[in-house]
Amino acid sequence: MVQNLPPHPISGSLNQTRLTRYNYWRTGYGSSISPNLDFYIVQAGEYHCKPNYATGSFEHTEHAQFFYHLSGDANFEYPDRRVSVSGGDIFIVPPRHLFAYNSLQKMKYHWFALEGNWPQFIGNPKILTFSLGGDSAIEDMFVEMREILILRSPGYSLRAIGVFYELMARLEEICGDSAAPESAYPETVRNAIIYLREKYAEPFNAAETATTVGLSASHLRALFEKWLGESPKRFHTRCRINQAKRLLSEPNLAVAEVGYHVGFLDVHHFSRVFKQITGVAPSRYAERKHGSQ
Repeated sequence: MVQNLPPHPISGSLNQTRLTRYNYWRTGYGSSISPNLDFYIVQAGEYHCKPNYATGSFEHTEHAQFFYHLSGDANFEYPDRRVSVSGGDIFIVPPRHLFAYNSLQKMKYHWFALEGNWPQFIGNPKILTFSLGGDSAIEDMFVEMREILILRSPGYSLRAIGVFYELMARLEEICGDSAAPESAYPETVRNAIIYLREKYAEPFNAAETATTVGLSASHLRALFEKWLGESPKRFHTRCRINQAKRLLSEPNLAVAEVGYHVGFLDVHHFSRVFKQITGVAPSRYAERKHGSQ
């Protein structure tokens, strides 16, 4: 039986259902008794899912749920809406809302659930989706929240909810007051986002991108500046770097090889752009990821 265990520590029960769904998982649990808070973190985890994975409103129905997609192509669906998911996307789902989150391939994500009242500062209870393109600070907060629930030191409920507030503050900081969930973007912007994600390994072409969604290049740039706070070219560059981050997390891939896979023929240019976006060199990023495994 031991040889079937995932290579990392697990918090939670080992059962056949989990072995069927996940290659690896790490989960922490909060108290089932209310700690006299309006809401609190009842569960948090990281999940590396096998192909044909699916979750949705049939699980944790009474909880508010927060998903942070790490890697693998997936779909997030709810009434009248279907979103193609990539690394860095966040979904916020209030209790008793219909949705499905699934993938035919392997995928990874962070997740936590809130027990209690819906946080009023988020707004009216409705499904929200955000495309962040990946953010190391937010990922660190998901991890910290999970570890707090695993360790359950005195005061852990307050610590976990403190991390939740930090996470929401970071989300607001990234999106800004004028930003909106991706589901609220105009259709042309959503289509351009999907197109640029699919074309991350190809050189950016402003005219081609604009033509694909039926706009002029100047009009599309103005829409991106309004809704995303950046140009289409900048968004395309972040898509490239996000894919590079996923590849650098894998062993035995050289920096130059990763750069080539995401469309950079010059490793020095790739390293310079990667550091501009992430704040660290790709070699250093790879060292951190491999050191944590």
